[in-house]
Amino acid sequence: MEVIELEKEDSRWEEFLRNNTHLVFHTPQYKKFIEEAFGCKYKVLGVVDDGVRLIFPMVEVKSWLFGRRIISSAYIEYGGFAGEEKYVADMLNYLNQNYSNYDYLEIRGGMESKFDLSSLIKKDWYKRFVLKLFSEDETWRNIQESKRKAVKKALKEVSVKDVTEIKELYELYCQNMRRFGSPPYSKKYFESFYTNLVSCGLAKIIGSYYQGKLVSALLGFCYKERVHILIAVSDPKYQEYRPNDAMHWEFIKWACNNNYKWFDFGRVREASGQFEYKQKWGPEMLDLPSYFLLWQSKDVPLVDPKSHKLLVKVWQKMPMVVTKVVGGRLRKELGI
Repeated sequence: MEVIELEKEDSRWEEFLRNNTHLVFHTPQYKKFIEEAFGCKYKVLGVVDDGVRLIFPMVEVKSWLFGRRIISSAYIEYGGFAGEEKYVADMLNYLNQNYSNYDYLEIRGGMESKFDLSSLIKKDWYKRFVLKLFSEDETWRNIQESKRKAVKKALKEVSVKDVTEIKELYELYCQNMRRFGSPPYSKKYFESFYTNLVSCGLAKIIGSYYQGKLVSALLGFCYKERVHILIAVSDPKYQEYRPNDAMHWEFIKWACNNNYKWFDFGRVREASGQFEYKQKWGPEMLDLPSYFLLWQSKDVPLVDPKSHKLLVKVWQKMPMVVTKVVGGRLRKELGI
């Protein structure tokens, strides 16, 4: 038995993916997306024992502000292992031997129910909403009546279609992030997302347009049986037309008609506006824990810019050009 770093050219990686339950962040395509978007190394470690038995994606995230961390997986709310549970201890031993000079290891949830992670520190900071999909008609009937009325109203005012213009999307996104008081991803992130995932059918960007202007957009992975929403943005000046409702339903409808089984709304904080909004679509609320192994750190930090109200207020007042320049670097160092 040995632990190796898998590369795209290694046929054992693809063979493993064909034979094991996994998510999009376990794939070579996702690795390329993240490496181009952030200029980092996205490692996928594999336990080899007469074939690859377990894989573990990770990023070494280094920052003088936030410390030196190993995160599985950085830049997405999900992470962790895929493969055979009995090899988890071997992977953790390997990480202890080779990365204990870092502050800590963080393993984000998503597939955690398949593995025994009881030896790690568990934190339940977030939840997630996942909608089980049926036929278009049955899925529609399962949505709250108030939401169905909002969708019908919205589709009279806006048109919904795939977004192909990255510049327009990025401007809308940056405006949203400054309003929320959170640093944005760089434009390169969206270009890499489109080139490495959307163009290969592994992701989709859908938007609502009012009189030809993009007023809301939704980005999501489309992999195996799951659509997983990554980013949702909108222009509040057009809120009365309910563009968010229109694009969410059109994405859900597309997923139903293309044989997807789950529509994952992504991470959410309880008692937030997003929590209430997503709940009305009728999904199941699930836990989204994170697991930690402390090395140089003495405690588990919550690395989330939205948890610092003063920083949020400062960011909201920054010029847009500054947020674009500084935001991408901050996001890389935050690991979120």
